[in-house]
Amino acid sequence: MKNFVLWALLFSVPTFAQQGVVGFVYDAQNQKPIQGVIISIPAFQIQIRSDEQGRFAFPFTWADQQALRLKHSDYRVLDTVVLGGVSNLRFTLQLGHMTTEEVTVSGQQLAARNKNTVPIEVKNIKDLQLSGAMNVPELITKIPGVYNSSLGNGIAKPVIRGMQGMRVLMLVNGLRLENQQWGGDHGIGIGELALGSVEVIKGPASVLYGADALGGVIYLVDESYARIGQQTLELQQKWNQSTSGTTSSILYKNSQGNKRLLLAGSYANHADFLLPNGLYAKNSRFNEAVGKISYSWFKSNQVHQLRYAFNNTVTGIPGHTHDTLATPLSFQVPIQGRRYSLPAQFFTNQLLSYEYKRFWKGNEVQLLLGQTHNRLVEYDEKVSKPFMEMDLFNSSYQAKLSKKWQRQQLVLGAAGMLQFNLNSPIAADQLLPDARTFDQGLFALYKIEFSNRQLVQIGVRQDVRWIQTLSDSIALKKLYASPNLSAGWSWQMHSQLRQRLNFSSGFRAPHLSELLANGFHHGALRYEIGDTSLAPERSLQLDWFTEFTAEHGDFSINPYHAWLKDYIYLQPNGSSMDGIPVFEYAQLQDGRLYGVDLSAHYHPHWLHNLHWEGNFSYIQFSSSKDSAISLLPPSRLQNELKYHWDFSSKVKKVELSLSHLWMAAQNRVAFLETPSQNYQVINLNARLYFEYKGNWLLQTGVRNLTNANYIDHLSRLKNIGMPGPGRHFYLSLKYQVQNQIKK
Repeated sequence: MKNFVLWALLFSVPTFAQQGVVGFVYDAQNQKPIQGVIISIPAFQIQIRSDEQGRFAFPFTWADQQALRLKHSDYRVLDTVVLGGVSNLRFTLQLGHMTTEEVTVSGQQLAARNKNTVPIEVKNIKDLQLSGAMNVPELITKIPGVYNSSLGNGIAKPVIRGMQGMRVLMLVNGLRLENQQWGGDHGIGIGELALGSVEVIKGPASVLYGADALGGVIYLVDESYARIGQQTLELQQKWNQSTSGTTSSILYKNSQGNKRLLLAGSYANHADFLLPNGLYAKNSRFNEAVGKISYSWFKSNQVHQLRYAFNNTVTGIPGHTHDTLATPLSFQVPIQGRRYSLPAQFFTNQLLSYEYKRFWKGNEVQLLLGQTHNRLVEYDEKVSKPFMEMDLFNSSYQAKLSKKWQRQQLVLGAAGMLQFNLNSPIAADQLLPDARTFDQGLFALYKIEFSNRQLVQIGVRQDVRWIQTLSDSIALKKLYASPNLSAGWSWQMHSQLRQRLNFSSGFRAPHLSELLANGFHHGALRYEIGDTSLAPERSLQLDWFTEFTAEHGDFSINPYHAWLKDYIYLQPNGSSMDGIPVFEYAQLQDGRLYGVDLSAHYHPHWLHNLHWEGNFSYIQFSSSKDSAISLLPPSRLQNELKYHWDFSSKVKKVELSLSHLWMAAQNRVAFLETPSQNYQVINLNARLYFEYKGNWLLQTGVRNLTNANYIDHLSRLKNIGMPGPGRHFYLSLKYQVQNQIKK
């Protein structure tokens, strides 16, 4: 395969001297070389693979000590530290199964998952894709405590322990994602293209990421670059029966010397989705175009990352009407539509970031600069004139200094952003006025390991937020400030049992939409009125995490209790305007959000290819003023059985998966909110791995196998009686070819 011309241009940056590190990996019992061990340096995001002699070679040396991770499916993961300047290495691995203790990046420091006092859920995107889900928020619902609030397939938002929108902070490779998330009908604007993993912090994370991380953090990480000296081309085609939709994608990766490139693009086109009764959800169609490019170069003591991502989505807004006599059947039609019709939403996200890391004598400096642009256009009745058109520009930075010595680590940092929300003068209406928001925060984290079994981490942060309107007709100036604290303790009682106790505070300033909204929000089917006297929300959470890990399974229990103050919510006032109900923003003086997440994984010794995974989530809310808040997720139980067969012929592996979802009824509802019934959904999935002039992956399955007629409590289509998708098939075919780059 010939290299692209662009590759040659990008790689005109001078390289360092060709000196490197050579090593070997052996079996600890018989001292035989091990082939296929993945050796990675997480700080550089570099990985290589051992050959038949167990040999591996990095084409450079590092100036300062670096953590290395060695992984193989038949052996225990080995985490070790290698000093700078070393040129020859030798490792031995113990037989065992791959640990789930992945390296995390969302805790403001690179660390194995078991080296964090904050419970962080880590999932590989490729594993989650076995479910056949159609968007990122739906993919990550396999994580305990994480739910999905959707408006059809094209618009979906993550929910963490009952909190969503402005209370959940999303980051993509560390860059803060701003996408008008205050609106329940606004999607996240991020596709699953070239994503590698997701990390979820549940509960207040303001010390780590500042204001708005009141409910938690979802940290998306791109998939790794190609291994050094390799290039990879990947093509994929998906088809979904429910939407008669297809998704086509291409991914190219090249890693040569100290330079790496990733290029990816995809296009999806979906019609109205199929209902259990054989009809279609009117105007639930959408199409999406996604593009990504990442370029990285490094030296012995520094790493540079330059990334750009583009997402454009055109989606219908199902359930919208001005007819006061409309019934649920008005939105269920016998003919499946594909071309967009009004009302429709045009949603564009652009993300540009530059990251720099430098290492010396146990110190690390990291700088992240980012610029995002979100454009949201909604057409209601006229295609010639938008009902609403807004541009959101967000400039952000984060600077960190990390110092390690012996068993201690200190992280000092600063982060800030400057945001402009601007309306188009040709739009028919303005739900929010033109305004700017300025954030600035200073933080410090201190971590100490008293032994290999005990770990303590303390963090403090001070944040300031300034909001000012840019309109003469609506004058508003608000300053909000708050300190935050977190303290965590991790204790490994023995090799199989680890406890984590974490206490954290959170702070969220009122958003512009909550302060000044005064207009129709057609996508959410309501008229919203803000309140300029709203106070900031605050939260204190106590989180206890107990994890038991054995050779053939693991089990965890995670109870939590959060105390909320001045919780902001939408309250219907009983009136309507032009047939649309009026909602006003109000505050609860106090509230408690509490519950428990359980998860388990078991694969028996006598049938080792069989895996059972299950989790249970329970969430409850109480307040002295009101018994419930709206859109509180019901209890949920998920179970999945997986079995795989390994072969040595052209067919390499076959996987089967049967999953079951039970969602409890939700009768704890807010004022004028309707309860929801319980329901069950069964999915059947299969994967086939084979080789023919490259690597192939065929995936197929049936979602909602029993054709259950259900309405999810968090669905934004619940108020029009629109059920979820009925029984449908899906199919995916992926082709990958990779080869060595000639020197």
